Amino acid sequence: MKKIAITQRLIANSSYHETREALDIQYSKLIHAAGFLPIILPYEVDFKEYFSECTIDGILLTGGNDLNSVNEDSLSKQRDEYEKALIKFAVENSIPLFGICRGLQVIAEYFGSDFKKTTGHVAVRHNLNINEDSHYAKDLKALGAVNSFHNYAIDTLGKGLLPSATSPDGIIKAVEHIKYALFGQMWHTERESPFKKEEVAFIQKFFNGNYR
Repeated sequence: MKKIAITQRLIANSSYHETREALDIQYSKLIHAAGFLPIILPYEVDFKEYFSECTIDGILLTGGNDLNSVNEDSLSKQRDEYEKALIKFAVENSIPLFGICRGLQVIAEYFGSDFKKTTGHVAVRHNLNINEDSHYAKDLKALGAVNSFHNYAIDTLGKGLLPSATSPDGIIKAVEHIKYALFGQMWHTERESPFKKEEVAFIQKFFNGNYR
C-alpha cells in the first residue's frame, strides 16, 4: 500500500503554554478511502527521516491556519516554512504533492503568487469552470459543484502555475504546476459526508501517477 504524508495545523493552547499539532480525522479517513496509508508528519522531527524510513509516495498539504503573508502569526510562519520545505523536497525528488485549501495557497505562494481578500466563498458551493489546458480537465469536469470555505484568494498567479479551475465569479479554485506533479484545490474533499466518489477517485489517480 502506498504511503501518503499529511501535514497538520498548529494551535496555541490558550490556558497554558503549549503548542498543539492538530488534524481533522477526516483527512486520514479520506486518504485511506483512496487506497493509501496515511502518515502524519510532526513538526519537530525532520520530515526527511520519514521519507527515508517509510518510503513515502506522496504528500498532502491540508487546510487550517492562514498564510503568514495575509495574517501575520508565528505559528503560521512556522507552518509556511515547513510546508515550503516539503514542496522543495517534493520537486527535487519527483514526489507528487496535493494541496487542499491552505495547501493550494502555500503551493501558490511558493511559486510567487500573491493574495487578496475575497467574499462570498465561505460555506457555499460553486460550479467549476475548467481550464481546457489543464492536465486534469477531464476528471475536474466530473466533480460537479464543490464546497468552499476561504476568505483569501489568489490575486496574481506565480510563475510555472496554471489555473486549473475557477469559480463563476473568476476566483481561482485549483492550480497545477506545468512541469511538476503539484496540484492544489480550494475545496475540501474531506468535509463531504459521505465523500464524493469522483473527488476520492481524482485524489487516487493523482497519487497513483495516472496523469504522468
